[in-house]
Amino acid sequence: MGVPKRFLFALLSIAMLALAAPVMAQTAETPAPRTAADIAPLSDEEVRRLLLERLVEEPKAKRGVFNPANAAYLFQRSFSTVRTRAGEVFGTFPELAALPAEWWKRMTKGRDGQAFGKFLIIFALSVVIGGLGAYRLRERLLRSGKTSLRESPAGQPGRVVWFLGLLFGEMLVVVALGAIATLVFFLLVPPDGRDRTLFFFFLAAILIVTAIIGISRTIFSPGNGESGHRVAAMTDAQAARLHRSISGTAAISVFAFFSCASFSAVGIGGDVHELLLVLVGAMTAILLSATLWGSRAAIATDILAGSPQPGTVRRLAARVWPSAFPLLPLILYAIVLIDTFLGGGPLYGGALVTIFVLLMAPIMESALSRMAHRLSERGEAMGTAIARVGRFALPALAVPILAAGWRLDFFAMTNESLGGRIAQTAVAVAITLFIAYTLWQAIRIAIDMQIEKEDAAFIAVHGADAMDAEQGGAGLSRARTLLPLAKRALMIVLGAAVLLIVLSEIGVNTGPLLAGAGVVGLAVGFGSQTLVRDIVTGFFFLMEDAFRLGEYLDVGSVKGTVEQISIRSMKLRHHRGALNTVPFGSVDVIQNFSRDWAIMKLRIRVPFETDLNKVRKLLKKVGQEMMNEEAIRDDFLQPFKAQGAVEVDDYGFVISTKFMCKPGKQFMIRRFAFQAMQDAFEAESIPFAKPQVRVIVETTDDAEERAGDALGAAAGAGAALVSREAPVPKQTGAVPG
Repeated sequence: MGVPKRFLFALLSIAMLALAAPVMAQTAETPAPRTAADIAPLSDEEVRRLLLERLVEEPKAKRGVFNPANAAYLFQRSFSTVRTRAGEVFGTFPELAALPAEWWKRMTKGRDGQAFGKFLIIFALSVVIGGLGAYRLRERLLRSGKTSLRESPAGQPGRVVWFLGLLFGEMLVVVALGAIATLVFFLLVPPDGRDRTLFFFFLAAILIVTAIIGISRTIFSPGNGESGHRVAAMTDAQAARLHRSISGTAAISVFAFFSCASFSAVGIGGDVHELLLVLVGAMTAILLSATLWGSRAAIATDILAGSPQPGTVRRLAARVWPSAFPLLPLILYAIVLIDTFLGGGPLYGGALVTIFVLLMAPIMESALSRMAHRLSERGEAMGTAIARVGRFALPALAVPILAAGWRLDFFAMTNESLGGRIAQTAVAVAITLFIAYTLWQAIRIAIDMQIEKEDAAFIAVHGADAMDAEQGGAGLSRARTLLPLAKRALMIVLGAAVLLIVLSEIGVNTGPLLAGAGVVGLAVGFGSQTLVRDIVTGFFFLMEDAFRLGEYLDVGSVKGTVEQISIRSMKLRHHRGALNTVPFGSVDVIQNFSRDWAIMKLRIRVPFETDLNKVRKLLKKVGQEMMNEEAIRDDFLQPFKAQGAVEVDDYGFVISTKFMCKPGKQFMIRRFAFQAMQDAFEAESIPFAKPQVRVIVETTDDAEERAGDALGAAAGAGAALVSREAPVPKQTGAVPG
C-alpha cells in the first residue's frame, strides 16, 4: 500500500477509535457454557433453575469490567479490517471507467436506444413544465406576500410573518413541482419499471435541491436585503455569495449521490459501486469545506450580531467557530468512511444533515436573539418570551433531526449500554429543563401582564404622578402588591421541583435528601428565631392588608413610602430620600397615611378687633372657590370650611379650618388654601395677627432727648424677644422725669 493510503489511515485512526469505543465497553469475560454431559444428569427443576440463573447473569456479563487488553485487540482488529477493506475498494479503481457503459447497457436492455432517448426527452419536458408551473406559483405567492407585508404593521412581527410566509411558499413550490412533473410524466410515458425508478430517483434529487435553494434563499435573501427582512445578519455581498455556494454545492452533491443510487437500482453494486460513493463523498466534503471556508467572515458577522453587546462566549464563538466549522465536513467524511469499511451502511446523508443543521442553527439562534432584544426594548413581553423559548428549543429540534439523519433509535439505545443510559438521562434532563423554562416564561408573562394592567388602572384613577406625592399618597392595589411576591415564590418552587427531578433522573435518591433538608430546616428555624419571626409577621401583615406598595407608613422608628417588599422585610423611602430596610419582626404598630382619606387642619390668627362673623363668611367663600378650582376639585372628599375661633393668644383670635381629601393630595390643596386665604383677606383689608411689642413712654419737655434713647433700647429688646418666637407681653416703659 502506498503513502496516500497510509496517510489516510493515520488521519482516520482517531475516528475509528471513537466508533469502536462502544463495542469495547461491552467486552467482558463470560462464563464458559456447560457441556451436554454436565447437563444430562440434572432434573427438570435444576435445568430450569440453571436457565434462570443464566438469563440473569448474561446481562451482567455483558456489562463486565473494561479490559484494556480486549480494547487494544479490538482496535488492532478494526484497524486491520479497515486497511484490508480499503485496499479492496480502492483496488477496483480501473473498473470505474466501465460503469457508465454498464449502466447504459442495463437501462436499454430489451429496447433500443431510441426508446430510452424518448424517455429522457419526456423526463426533461415533465421537469420543465413542472418548473414553469412552480415558478408561476412562486411569483404569485411572492407578490401576495409583499402586499400583505405592506398592509401589516411594521416591526418584528412583520418580519416573522414574512419569513414564515416565504418558507411556506418555497415548500409549496417544491410540492407543486413534484406533483406537476409526476402528472405529466405518467400521462406521456407507458408503464416501465426502469423508467419510473429512474424518474423518481432524479425527480427526488431535483426536489431536494429546489428545497435547499428555497430555504437558503429565504434565510439569506440575496436580493431582498434592503427591505430589512433578511434572517441572517450579513451584507448583501456576503449573503449572495453564501447562497450561491450552498446552491451549487447542493446541486452537485445531491445529483452525484442520486446518480450513484441509480447505479445500484439497475443492479450495479460491489466494491466498484462503493468506490464511486467514496469518491462522491470526498468531492462533497471538499466542496462543503471550501464553501464554509470562504464564508468565515459572514458567519462571524452573523454570530456577533446576535447581541448589541456580545459577551465573552459569543465573541469566542465568533472567533473560533468560523475557522473550525470548515474542518467538520472532512471529519464527518472520515467517520462515515471508516464506518463503511467496518461493515456499516454508508451514512453520507447523516453527515450532510449534520452540516446543514450546524450551519443553520447558529444563524437561527442569532436571529432569535436579535428578535428577543428588539421586542424587549419595545416592552413586548409575549414576543420576547417566544423568541427566548425558540432559542432554547433549537437544540431540542436539532437532536431528532440529527438522530434521523444518522439512523439512531434512542429508545433502542437506552437498554443496550452505559452510553445509551447516559443518552436517555441527558434527553430526560433536557426535556425537563425545556418544559420548566417554557413554564416559567408563561408564568412570568402572565404575572408581568397583570402587573402592567394594575399599573395602568392605577394611573387611570390617580394619575401618572400619584406615586410622587409628598406623604401619604394612594398606594397600589393589593394584587399589585402581592404579584411580585407570588412571582418570586413560584420561581423558587419551580426551581426546587426541577432540581429534584434532575437529581432523580441522574440516579440520586431524593427521599433522604428531602428528609435531611427537613431536619436542616428545623435546625435553622430553631437557630434563627428572628428570621422566622420576620417571615411569619410579614405573612400576617400581608394577609391582613396592612400596607401596600406606594403607601406612606410610620412604623415607629422610621417612616416613608413602601418601595419594595421581600419575604422578611420592606424598604421604606423617606420623603427626604433616605431608604430604610425594616424587618417585619421589628414592627409593632403600623401607621398608614395612605388609606381611604386624609384630613388637613390649618390655623390662622386675626387681631382682636376683627369681625369674626365676617371672617367666617369669607372663609366659606374661599372654600367654594377652591371647589371650583380644576386642579384640585376632584381630590376633595369634604370641602374647605372654617371651624370658628378655637383659641385666644397674646396676639389675637386663632381660627381653625379643615378639609378632607384623597390621601397624598392634602399638601397640594394646602398650598392652594394658603394662597386663596391671603388673596381674600387682602381684598377685604383684613390683616393677619402679627407678634408685636408696644412701648409707652411718658416724657417732659426737658427729658425728650433721654426718652428717645430709652425708646430705642426698648424697641431693640422687643425685637430680640420676637426673634425667639416667644410670646412677648405688653411692656410699658417709664422714663424718669
